[in-house]
Parts: sequence; C-alpha cells; structure tokens
Amino acid sequence: MIEINGFKFYDEPRSCGSCPCLNTGATHRSPGAKRGHCLIWNEWHLRYRNIPARCHKLFKKALTYPDGSKLAIVANQ
Repeated sequence: MIEINGFKFYDEPRSCGSCPCLNTGATHRSPGAKRGHCLIWNEWHLRYRNIPARCHKLFKKALTYPDGSKLAIVANQ
C-alpha cells in the first residue's frame, strides 16, 4: 500500500472511476455522475476513461517504493 497525497493505493487503477482521487459526489460506485473531479490534478474526468499517461507513469513509479511509503505530489510553478 502506498499513500499519495493522503489517498491509499493498493494497486494501479485501470480507469479514472476506480481511482480513489476521483470525487464524483456519489456515496457509492454504482451508476451516478458520469464525470468526477480529480483531486490530484484539479481537473474533470469521465469515470470510464483510461487513466491519463501522467497518472500511469506516476503510479508505476510510486508502486515500486517500499510498502507503507507516503508520497506528496506538488505543482511545479
């Protein structure tokens, strides 16, 4: 388990809807809102779309860290 910005990841999500960082406003994962707000990148994403390449790269690298690691993503401005 890796913690990224306070969200726990046990495995790489395959879609934006299965990512714990996507806030759809629903209290369950069944049909509801089609779009959600990505709390890491501050963008709106469709639940069923594949994760963006930058997220895939981030998860691939983060999941190689030792179990229980806590990572923080910051904006480069």
